[in-house]
Amino acid sequence: MKPISAAMIAAMIAAVLATASGSSAFADKVRCTASPGSASLPIEKAIEKSESLGYAVREIKRSKGCWKIEGHDRNGVSVEFYLDPVSGEIVKPASWRAPAR
Repeated sequence: MKPISAAMIAAMIAAVLATASGSSAFADKVRCTASPGSASLPIEKAIEKSESLGYAVREIKRSKGCWKIEGHDRNGVSVEFYLDPVSGEIVKPASWRAPAR
């Protein structure tokens, strides 16, 4: 077994950092509309909506005016998405495009 070189370690670290920065770029583009507190979905309804969409919620918090949900889908894949606090719909950044079929 060959020892791992410093260059290989540096390349692995760079790959991890590139992946981490890519996910934060998505979060920077997400913004929800400001709403009065009474018009906003309570946390229980946000969890209920997420579960009705097929997601198991691990953590939920307010972020950038949205409900930020972290958890996993029906296949056990980790997910992170945002719900609009008024409509309860999943928020997509302006740059989001549907995958080509």
